[in-house]
Amino acid sequence: MPQTRPSLRALQLGLSGLAGLLDATGFLIANGYFVSFMLGNTTQLGVNALDGIGSVLLPAGLIACFLGGVSAGAAIGWKSRVWPKTLLLAVSLVLIAAAAGAYALGSTLGFLIPAAFAMGVVNNVFLRDDSSAAGVTYMTGALVRIGQNFAARWMKRDDRIKPGYGPLWLCLLAGAVLGTWLHTFDGAIGPLVAVAANALLLALAWRTEARGKVQG
Repeated sequence: MPQTRPSLRALQLGLSGLAGLLDATGFLIANGYFVSFMLGNTTQLGVNALDGIGSVLLPAGLIACFLGGVSAGAAIGWKSRVWPKTLLLAVSLVLIAAAAGAYALGSTLGFLIPAAFAMGVVNNVFLRDDSSAAGVTYMTGALVRIGQNFAARWMKRDDRIKPGYGPLWLCLLAGAVLGTWLHTFDGAIGPLVAVAANALLLALAWRTEARGKVQG
């Protein structure tokens, strides 16, 4: 669900852009596999299933890394009541920095594993008290809501319109375009930009949670 508080909204949009950047980088260097879009990897897993165990190891491994990141991130989010967003983004920063370092050293797998784990972690940044989390690295649900909003406007049912999903999708797209553009210069640039973006989002999360603590 899109956030309404400005600082949280900026954080959510930034995370979507970060996911798009890393996903485009992973897609380009791994020949069609993703570090955040696990539905795509699941389809690849199914397509490769009849080609032998060697063909399913990469998509299955990426899915496992993503799930591991989600589980670890959920545990961190539930454990920390004061600084959950800051802690989660600190963890993702370390992981993405490791991924960028591995890629700079020529290791594709060394990039993919920590990047997929990091994308699982950040999907808990907006973990709610009801144990559910608002995903920020995949947009199928957002596109469904956008389509429903079109129908609501056409039927003049403004009460059914849920705003804010379009910018989330556009940020993911913009991140993917940026990652692809950076890859045309030097494949190592995209991961470094992702590290810088994660650092900025970490600072934003810390500032937001620090203000909330003071106000509380």
